[in-house]
Amino acid sequence: MGYGLRVNVPVLVNASRTFDLVVNHYRAFNLETGPTASMDMMVYVPPQGRFSTFLELVNQLTSFAGSGTVLIVNHGSSDANDNPIGLILPLAAGSTWNPDEYTLGLLAGFISKSPSDKDYQNAESQSSMQTAAKQTVHMPAGTLKPLDTALRALRARKLSRLEIRACNLGGNVPVLKLLAQVLGVATIAAPKVHMFYAGSPAAPPPLSSAPAAFAHWKLSHARARVFTETPAANPRLLALQINGKHAARSADFNTTDVDVKWFIDQYVCPGSTYISNPSGKGARVKPFTFSGMDIANSFALNQEDAYADNLVEVTP
Repeated sequence: MGYGLRVNVPVLVNASRTFDLVVNHYRAFNLETGPTASMDMMVYVPPQGRFSTFLELVNQLTSFAGSGTVLIVNHGSSDANDNPIGLILPLAAGSTWNPDEYTLGLLAGFISKSPSDKDYQNAESQSSMQTAAKQTVHMPAGTLKPLDTALRALRARKLSRLEIRACNLGGNVPVLKLLAQVLGVATIAAPKVHMFYAGSPAAPPPLSSAPAAFAHWKLSHARARVFTETPAANPRLLALQINGKHAARSADFNTTDVDVKWFIDQYVCPGSTYISNPSGKGARVKPFTFSGMDIANSFALNQEDAYADNLVEVTP
């Protein structure tokens, strides 16, 4: 993999507290895999790198466009059949509208035009959706003009590449192209499968009779994936079972040794500053985080080829 070919890539993360783990992950492990060997990224989390609305995200992207490449992490939006249609992110504060295929289409329609206030107002009044309570809701007045103004400023900065980590957004290439067009991005990439960020328990139990305990644990965790240290004469083992789906995930974990640096280097982030806890009585595994993608009935971690293989790259 082409580590270091894209350095100092800022990571912009949804401001919801559920995404705090993502921020902590990239602070500890600053390598993110891209869809090709030449697109791996050494990333950092800027001090003001969180966003709560699409408008805030657009303004953040404008600020960091000089980096050339930006990575963002957010929830993906899907329809009732789990087909990706955009991002789950309010257009503006207090809005119930998201940057989905319909809204992106509206914004794309303003490109290369000089809309008047009346044009914005007409588009808003003609835009409606039905809520879960079967109520018809119109787009709030004053939504589109600030967004269009911010998007024009972003497009003028000509951001080269946008990497998105949002569930299965890459599974809808037309929407991905539409988003790239609206943002004025030369290249955009996103996963075509659901993905997750998770971590080992903050206080894992101490190991005792490790091999036997590991085998017993595996019997009650049939879906766990077992990782084997390589190369090694007496390889250590580590098992992860990912529970839940979409954004609601947890991880069960076990290993045959408190030193899991081999696992971090091989599957999470080679060359990281992660240091295992010292051995001895009551020794425990130092907690760690990881990102992964759903693959069939299992998953792939960040440094595996299957992770990169499920990232879709689009150049509009």
